[in-house]
Amino acid sequence: MPAREGLVGRTRRWLLLDGRRLVVTATLLVGIGLVLGPIGHTVAGATGDGLTGTHTLSSLLSTQLSGVFLLVSIVVSINSLFVSNEQQPLGQQLDRIQEVGAFRRELESTTDKAISPTEPARFLSVLTQTVLTQVQALQDDLADADADLQADVTRFLEGVTEQTREVSDRLSAANTPFGIVRATMEYDYGRMSHDLRQIRTDYGDDIPESARETIETLLDLLEYFATAREYFKTLYFAREFAALSKHLLYVAIPVIVLLAFFLLHLDDLPNTHLLVLSVHTVGYAPFALLAAYVGRVTTVSQRTGAAGQFVLDHSTDGPSLDD
Repeated sequence: MPAREGLVGRTRRWLLLDGRRLVVTATLLVGIGLVLGPIGHTVAGATGDGLTGTHTLSSLLSTQLSGVFLLVSIVVSINSLFVSNEQQPLGQQLDRIQEVGAFRRELESTTDKAISPTEPARFLSVLTQTVLTQVQALQDDLADADADLQADVTRFLEGVTEQTREVSDRLSAANTPFGIVRATMEYDYGRMSHDLRQIRTDYGDDIPESARETIETLLDLLEYFATAREYFKTLYFAREFAALSKHLLYVAIPVIVLLAFFLLHLDDLPNTHLLVLSVHTVGYAPFALLAAYVGRVTTVSQRTGAAGQFVLDHSTDGPSLDD
């Protein structure tokens, strides 16, 4: 049973996150074809010989064709909203660029880096490495502190270290916008910040001054990480919807032509159930493509921690992606 659950978890993770969207789309179409064809006939006990009634088939394909037209218009409209957000006055564009520059300078002053990397993965790696350095510094600052304080801080820092190292390892292999989002989306910044502030409040004057400064630096670093992650996630969403619109046009136009041709020449086509099944399955290609992209976007949105010092229980957002 555990092996089966592991396989289900890996399959779900591949469908929702890790698989290439076009490959996932093809996989969904194969599944649809199996359900409509062999599996459907096995369950229904049908032979699968010959075309369905002409009127029924014509109505079905006409509805499918209308749905493809509607789907294309909706997705292109959504993509237009993202594009329109980029069409801002010169002053606002300048403000955005200056804000990014100011953010990088603030980070550089905190991490003691003369110049922060321009590559997102390396930029975030600088943050994670600095967090690990400050974790070690905090442990050193509390070497002579109260035993209860040391125990609470050590327990907290072990969790921070484990999560940060995992993110750092994933970032080293990330080479795409999604790879960066995937590597960082489960970094629980809100919980870490809350627990660290709670320790600072509970122990008050028992915390040495040097440790207080290190705690402030850690809180700043966690805030910088969350800010950068949200910024890169926004860029990823924009690219993802742009890719969806482009691929949808590439897929929808041939599907529209195929369905229209089939409807126009329905009476002249061979009386073959395989032909009907193939055309009907291909007609779902735009919807399978939409499901592949939207499934990943919504999963990323659900699984990413809140942008701020709030803690969301991921177990309430849907089924876990873990094995």
